[in-house]
Amino acid sequence: MKMISKTDRISVRYHSNTYDENELNSHMFIEDFGQNVVPIYGSKSEAVTCRLEPDNKEIMKSLYELLPSHRQHYRPSFNEIILETIEYIAQHLVNRGFLVLELVKYIDVNESEFYKLETVYGKDIKIKKDILTQIIPDDVAQELGKNKIAIPLKKCIVIEFPKSLGGKEKYLQFLKDFRELAKQSPMMNFLNNPLQGQAGYNLTEHQRLHDIELWKVTKIYNWPHRESSGEKFSGFYHIYRHLLFRKNKIKLRDYVIEELQKIISTLSELVLEQKAELKIEGLLTIDIVEEKLEQWKTGELDPKTISDVL
Repeated sequence: MKMISKTDRISVRYHSNTYDENELNSHMFIEDFGQNVVPIYGSKSEAVTCRLEPDNKEIMKSLYELLPSHRQHYRPSFNEIILETIEYIAQHLVNRGFLVLELVKYIDVNESEFYKLETVYGKDIKIKKDILTQIIPDDVAQELGKNKIAIPLKKCIVIEFPKSLGGKEKYLQFLKDFRELAKQSPMMNFLNNPLQGQAGYNLTEHQRLHDIELWKVTKIYNWPHRESSGEKFSGFYHIYRHLLFRKNKIKLRDYVIEELQKIISTLSELVLEQKAELKIEGLLTIDIVEEKLEQWKTGELDPKTISDVL
């Protein structure tokens, strides 16, 4: 781990727990949507090739430090860095509807200079003209003595939820509506359920109807929830919805890859003084999933081969 002597970071790093124990469905949805958008491990990951064009070992090395990721490796491969960055961005987009990264220059105690894209968290993020404002949660703001941090917009990269999936505002409204509905679960509110104990009231039936409403709301993204085939719907529809959900995850993945390609192309030239383009081969395409969907609808697809695209 490098010892830092200087930095031009403006945003504030902090941790704030927003987990709601009374609402689990949106947490599961966010996990399922943002994870496994690219194969990180196993045979499927081995089929994927990430490279720079032109090939440049120095830029690759710099990208290890520059790009954000959840995980830290002693000697990561270039494939690992790129695939984990794609998943990192995707998870932030499905969790918050956007991701803001601040380009930060660090100088270590040996006077070596390097750059890193640091995630800008916030109770909210406001952009006005050429200033991005990081709004800090109240508990963190008390410690800092301020609740707003102004950052030049030119120092930041802003990625919003893709328009191909409805865009940021529509997606955040979906999350809000979904959470409100999910909180009404009779099982989760068993002790405070006003219907509990009334004559003729059936808790199991109430929960079944509530679950069906959740399925209706999430149809916009075709989330298949986390239940076995045949519990509430036919096995045919269960697989059909899984395939549609995979299509949406590929749309998200392709958008993230496009944004990452822009980042690498711009920053390799701006910061590393030599332009490089990111190329990725071997990923599952949306055309293949659509082909499987048609085969499934016509009964021509062997169910044993479904795992190849899920």
